[in-house]
Amino acid sequence: SLTCPRPRRGQLEECAAVHRCAMCGILALLGLAEDAETWRKRALELAKLLRHRGPDWSGIYCKGNHILCHERLAIVDPDSGEQPFFTADKQVILAANGEIYNHKQLRAELKGDHTFLTGSDCEVLMHMFVEDGAGFLKKHRVNGMYAFVAFNENDGSFMAARDPIGIMPLYWGWGKDGSVWFSSEMKALNNDCEKFELFPPGCYYDSKTGKVERFYEPEWWSESYIPSTPVNYRHVRDEFERSIVRHLMADVPYGVLLSGGLDSSLVASVVQRHVAYRTEDYSTDGGVHHKSHWPVLHSFCIGFPGSPDLQAAPKGGGMIGTIHH
Repeated sequence: SLTCPRPRRGQLEECAAVHRCAMCGILALLGLAEDAETWRKRALELAKLLRHRGPDWSGIYCKGNHILCHERLAIVDPDSGEQPFFTADKQVILAANGEIYNHKQLRAELKGDHTFLTGSDCEVLMHMFVEDGAGFLKKHRVNGMYAFVAFNENDGSFMAARDPIGIMPLYWGWGKDGSVWFSSEMKALNNDCEKFELFPPGCYYDSKTGKVERFYEPEWWSESYIPSTPVNYRHVRDEFERSIVRHLMADVPYGVLLSGGLDSSLVASVVQRHVAYRTEDYSTDGGVHHKSHWPVLHSFCIGFPGSPDLQAAPKGGGMIGTIHH
């Protein structure tokens, strides 16, 4: 029921700045009326439409009345983090797109006996689903950008979720046979689903209840909320820097898109200060420092000939100290 062909392996030496624009691609066909093998060829054709998102690995789970496909872009644990993920007993399956920045903390929060088969940051999502069900996102603060589908063979239940502000794309649709489909891009749904739409950010779907529930409900979500805390600019700066440092979690090289304007220059300057060390091993408050394998920051700019960005970006890169392209 599981095949994970490796049609080609990406060049991990390439800069992840380009890679991060795509991330991975997921496709799920759940609750099919016919046997999954009947849909296998079609599912692989549709998954191929997402392959530009993940050139490093193609995987598929096809069993019973359910199919999960994954096109992987290897960023964390490139050697063993292929998907879909399976629990040790092969009963729970996960296809995920994204990065979970506090995955080590989430592993420590698990109370049961869990066997992790990879070093991927996303695998912890599957184990939280096993332990707490579809509502685990209300119990645990998952810090990251993500869209995923998890399926439990034991009872046929499944869930899907999307990060709080919808950084990672996710669409869902319904087949004529009553099946539920999920995809990173609409193009994999529009020819086979009677209806399809954008999956809402900050929400999860639980097949046991058939409902979409919101897990992200910050205090400021209410229209009546009026902030009263005085602004603390040092706090804003520290949180800004911490956010950027979290995004540097990678086992492959990364780069920055630099226009030479204020926003991208601020981001690039923070990255430059931290590029010499593996940021997942320490925080901006101090901690363990391990040298990075790629301690040089590359910056990139895209524009038409003569555009202001192409003129400003090299100057910004020179001041910050990047190797600019």
